[in-house]
Amino acid sequence: MSLFFLDQKGPVAKIDCLAVNIGSPTTSQSNAGGKTDLLVPMSAVAEIILNQESTADEQSPAWMLGWINWRNLDIPLIDFSALQSDNSGKDFAESTRIVVLNSLVEGHEHRYYAIVSQGFPHTVRIEQDSALAAQEELETSPLISINLEYEGQYLQLPDFQQVENHLREIVAKK
Repeated sequence: MSLFFLDQKGPVAKIDCLAVNIGSPTTSQSNAGGKTDLLVPMSAVAEIILNQESTADEQSPAWMLGWINWRNLDIPLIDFSALQSDNSGKDFAESTRIVVLNSLVEGHEHRYYAIVSQGFPHTVRIEQDSALAAQEELETSPLISINLEYEGQYLQLPDFQQVENHLREIVAKK
């Protein structure tokens, strides 16, 4: 199994990623402590910022926590685990960080969006010869391309196409 097809023109020796703890598990397999980590390629990450107050929007889907101001732009803040389960977003603690992501798919008006991370995401460097195993016996959750195991850590690679299809439900804040 190789992740070296992601946004690359040719073979690469390594891919730097973030392991982002999104909170409650969405599969029967989770890391120690019952958390679920997304594996997000650094090419998708614009910035990691401190928790900040979001502005609620009653017209937005339940999984959207509101709008945050980032670099003079209003961007949607989503609770990824709530989006997966189609539930309401939950309040998050002071230790929460916000991961601002670049939009990778066209077809909606949001160039950036943000997801909530429980604690600070940590970097994961996946080398071309790394032991990376697909967890095919696990049921793939909604919005997840593949479940992976890397150095004893269970990770989920988001399906950015599906995630960003949900962004179409959000009316841009004027």
